[in-house]
Amino acid sequence: MNLNDINKLDFVQLLMKQFGVNPLYKSEKSIWVISPFRPNELTPSFHISKMYKYDIWFDHGNGLGGKIVDFYLHYLKTDLKGVLKYFNENSFSFQKQNDFLIERNIKETQTKNEYEILKLKEISSFPLIQYLEERKLPLEIVNRYCKEIHYKLNGKYYYAIAFPNIQNGYEIRNKYVKMCLVKKDISLIKNNQNQVKIFESWSDFISYIFLFPAQEFLSDFLILNSISLLRKKSELINNYKKIETYFDHDTAGKSATIFLENELKTNMKDDSFFYKNFKDLNEFIIHLKG
Repeated sequence: MNLNDINKLDFVQLLMKQFGVNPLYKSEKSIWVISPFRPNELTPSFHISKMYKYDIWFDHGNGLGGKIVDFYLHYLKTDLKGVLKYFNENSFSFQKQNDFLIERNIKETQTKNEYEILKLKEISSFPLIQYLEERKLPLEIVNRYCKEIHYKLNGKYYYAIAFPNIQNGYEIRNKYVKMCLVKKDISLIKNNQNQVKIFESWSDFISYIFLFPAQEFLSDFLILNSISLLRKKSELINNYKKIETYFDHDTAGKSATIFLENELKTNMKDDSFFYKNFKDLNEFIIHLKG
């Protein structure tokens, strides 16, 4: 594969398979997606034009643009030789990503017959335990809220960590995959309390329980699983008398905080200050000493 071959690829399909990016606004020749440079942004700012011989992209958040090769120059922070090496070493197909079909809204791209949940059990497979150890997520806590899922997808068999949501769907994670199986929605852990703590991801929630074990049953916990679901759940959040948030320190997290401050009838407290030097709560515990 040479540079010209890379530029001739379908960029949208490439982004879907490698980054789990799905088109949000599209016409025949113009497509908008969430930027791979800012995967938690609320409004898509990454534009792809199909009006030319090659797919042309422009990221309105950082002012960068060009062909596919230009994207990987910026994303990998490398040179042309580095881009070639990256594609050729991964045989372009990015086999692991393709095998797992990393797609944020899997329900839109496959029928029910294409996947089958085979088994849910306590997490015990070594690669999954190793993945949790790398992210400093204690197995004992994770097993209280997650399962090891074995599933069949497009005729192939896989296993991963599964975190359930309120629609009987699962956030699927391992070292190589990040996707939702069945249906995307929030997760709500109810302890019959009048206060709620809100997180963007299950790994941040688990990180919180690890840091503050005495708090595990003193609040309800709402895990968004996607920051884009926040607006749809404002009515649910408003039912609580006390709200505390633990969002990421990025543009999407700040926007979410501002949105809740404007929408909530009760007081909201942003409790992300203690990990202010890190992107999120999980990254904070990864860098804890000892």
